[in-house]
Amino acid sequence: MSITTKIGDKQTSRFFSGEEAPKDDLRFETYGTLDEFVAALGLARSFLSSSPLAQEIRALQVDLFRVGGELAATSPAKLKWVEATSEKQVQAVEARMKYWESKIALPKSFLIPGTTQASAALDVARTVCRRLERLNVKMFREGSYTNQQGLIYLNRLSDYCFWLARAAELEAGVQFDAKN
Repeated sequence: MSITTKIGDKQTSRFFSGEEAPKDDLRFETYGTLDEFVAALGLARSFLSSSPLAQEIRALQVDLFRVGGELAATSPAKLKWVEATSEKQVQAVEARMKYWESKIALPKSFLIPGTTQASAALDVARTVCRRLERLNVKMFREGSYTNQQGLIYLNRLSDYCFWLARAAELEAGVQFDAKN
């Protein structure tokens, strides 16, 4: 099976819901950034292959495919396989952040990314997630995305990536002090 459709030869592509639009459409930009976020998480996970954190990151990646379905359709409710982001997903991420907050004492200074390969990759993922959130807010303001819980979820994910990066450092034996 070929993945080449040649639709892009006309500088257009199709949403999951079937509509064709210019490749620079905000919806494509948004879920393309989601794809970049998932890939950045995959890079981080590859550095943690023998760690329980790898399974936590993979679970997040799997959930992000659900988010991708929501973002990649102009009418997600019409696609029976798309589950809209709900308060349930927001609460699950908040619970994981509370867990890591209880395990990690942060210094009172800024942290400079790059302490470990895994934490650096997670910090890159965090910044990609912030860009994804900004694009999603733009979609919301334009009226092409209406799920308030989806906005909240993406806002939480960048914070979650921050904690995952610190968890990777903790696992690597990094001691936080004023020099970090």
